[in-house]
Amino acid sequence: MIFRQRKLHFRMLQTLLVILTLLTGLWGCHENKEKKTDTAQKESTKKVDSVQLLTYQITQDSANSTLYTLRAGLYLKNGRIDPALRDIGTAIDLNPEAPENFIMLGNIYFVLGKLDNGLASYKKAARLEPKSEKPLLKLAETYLMLQDFNKASFYIEQAVSLNPNSSRAYYFRGIQRMETGDTVSAITQLRIAVNLDSSNYLALMQAGSLLSAMRDSTAVQYFQDALKARPDDEQALYYLARQRQEQGKLDRALDEYHRVTVLYPDNKLAWYNQGYIFLVEKQEFENAIDAFQQAIAIDPSYVEAVYNLGRTYEAMGQYDKAREQYKLALKLKSNYPLAIDGMNRLDAIKFPD
Repeated sequence: MIFRQRKLHFRMLQTLLVILTLLTGLWGCHENKEKKTDTAQKESTKKVDSVQLLTYQITQDSANSTLYTLRAGLYLKNGRIDPALRDIGTAIDLNPEAPENFIMLGNIYFVLGKLDNGLASYKKAARLEPKSEKPLLKLAETYLMLQDFNKASFYIEQAVSLNPNSSRAYYFRGIQRMETGDTVSAITQLRIAVNLDSSNYLALMQAGSLLSAMRDSTAVQYFQDALKARPDDEQALYYLARQRQEQGKLDRALDEYHRVTVLYPDNKLAWYNQGYIFLVEKQEFENAIDAFQQAIAIDPSYVEAVYNLGRTYEAMGQYDKAREQYKLALKLKSNYPLAIDGMNRLDAIKFPD
């Protein structure tokens, strides 16, 4: 059986990274998915203890607005919007001139999807603290989310003028340039962001993604550095493995995809790409079957995996099983051209000219 090389089934990082940036800014540092239930429970207990500690401190110093702001942040991080709103309201009543209170209020509005209210809160914070880059970057973030790139640029440039060494500002500038079609400038800005802060995970991932799309081999280094910033991060691990695959370093790619599926067994893309390598590049059909079946178990509607499972059976001469998969692919996606081609190949075998 001779295989034609088909385009790999990959998903690029796109403007979702902007959304992730907002969530990171609102809720603090990214935390990797917990691998064990008891670890998650310990983390939950720590959060509860922190809220309890702040609650105790508030009973001892009920006029301290900072304590209410801190507790609002913890409530927000834990998804408890109503008590977060109550606490930030109390904080603003106690200290209506504190810019951090309005930044927190803006964060809460963002989670509620009230971006206009969030913008108003961030602008209030900027008026209260005109020499601070923080509210300016919050405004830039929000306008990036709203795809108002001119206003985003306005606030980014203000932030850079206040702090020329702000890695976050250069990251946002890179996103703004990328979204307005200037990829070369976007990469330059992202590289500046990384040079200013080598742990800027989002800048590293976005730079790696853009360089990967340009077939630039230096993308690997950015994904590796992202893993230094966030060890065992699922996205960084996956995109590093994908980059190895694109470079033709198949054994390393398989090792790294395996690492992804050990740490994150529900990552269907890592299973699928392993299956693709085993099928197309190595002709290790049993391994391909296992990988595609794992991907389908995670997502039964994963039509590409269903089709390639059929392709694997076809390569092994198991034509009845192959036909079943092609039929299933057509049920999942009517007129799916690869499945139609597969059925035609099987018909040609059964009914040769």
